[in-house]
Amino acid sequence: MNENSIPPAVLALAGLAVEYCRTAESAAGAESRDFCAAMLRYLPRIYITAFDLRPYDNDSSGADNGAISDYLEEPQYDSLREIVAATLGEHEMYLDASMEDMQYSDTPVAVSLAEQLADIYQEMFNFASTVREASPETLAEVLADFKWRFDSYLSATICSALRATNTIYQTEL
Repeated sequence: MNENSIPPAVLALAGLAVEYCRTAESAAGAESRDFCAAMLRYLPRIYITAFDLRPYDNDSSGADNGAISDYLEEPQYDSLREIVAATLGEHEMYLDASMEDMQYSDTPVAVSLAEQLADIYQEMFNFASTVREASPETLAEVLADFKWRFDSYLSATICSALRATNTIYQTEL
């Protein structure tokens, strides 16, 4: 695909997706604090870039249009999640009072930061892979699908992961 035919918003998000995925994949052997510092550079940029996308571009339905394909397979996801969990060590699980399940619980809800970062990885990996294979005519649909995913659940995952990552980074001085 010719880079000149790719809208700037798609190119920016796809490039950011590739950078995030490479950084997440390099978690093995990294120090927890260094890995968190890297995530703190990417999570806000992903949030801002996705937030600034026009709502659903040419797709006014505001629903999952299926334009983003599932490229990441479960063994890859599980492997990444386990590597990130090992890197985070004792900080991998944290209590999150903002989780929807918390309103129905008398006890705090534990959340896996590794799983959240792997969920973000999955969305970014699938987006970048779809863009690489997409025709220029389908890019608006791909972007609309990503924006829907961001608005539906990815934005909350990024915010939660960002807060937890920041806490680890700031306490691991």
